[in-house]
Amino acid sequence: MTKSQFNIKISKELLTQVKRQATKSGKTLTEHITDLISKSLSENDLQDIDSYYPKQIKDFEERLLDIESIVSNREYLSKKLTPFTNLEAINCTKFMRGFFEKELKKKNFENKKKAFDDLFKHIKIYNQLNQLLADRLQEIMIEDNPNPWTGNELNELSGVSKCNCPIRKGLINWSGITNCPSQQEICDKGEELLT
Repeated sequence: MTKSQFNIKISKELLTQVKRQATKSGKTLTEHITDLISKSLSENDLQDIDSYYPKQIKDFEERLLDIESIVSNREYLSKKLTPFTNLEAINCTKFMRGFFEKELKKKNFENKKKAFDDLFKHIKIYNQLNQLLADRLQEIMIEDNPNPWTGNELNELSGVSKCNCPIRKGLINWSGITNCPSQQEICDKGEELLT
């Protein structure tokens, strides 16, 4: 690494403090200041990324997922969208649970509860579920033999936009996959899409 000279003006008190720190750490003044600047830059870079980009990235991801959902559901958008039926809700339940189990293993979570908590953060980006639906989702994902979703529950959860189910979008965001089946495919085929 090529070195360059860098002259700065600081107060005598600050210079005295920095010299004492350098002496205490067994470094030259140049080594100590170089370490301080390097540490400050790396910490600031991480803080900048953590504080600035996540909101922009999440906003972008949300918009992109909306577009992907619409594009992957385009063959169904030309038809009049119908509410979830109970059979479709059962297929959705089986798909969600199977998908969750695969990701749980892939991501090496300690247990289902920790995996669910992590997934739920991604779902909340798209929809603030009421407590009843949030509890039902947790039951469906964690319990061994839960009752499947009903059509009415999924209709309440998705509102008027069946093709933009927040659970599907949360699963996509959580897993990072880019080729998730459309919501209607999930409704029609359920867990067979996971094989």
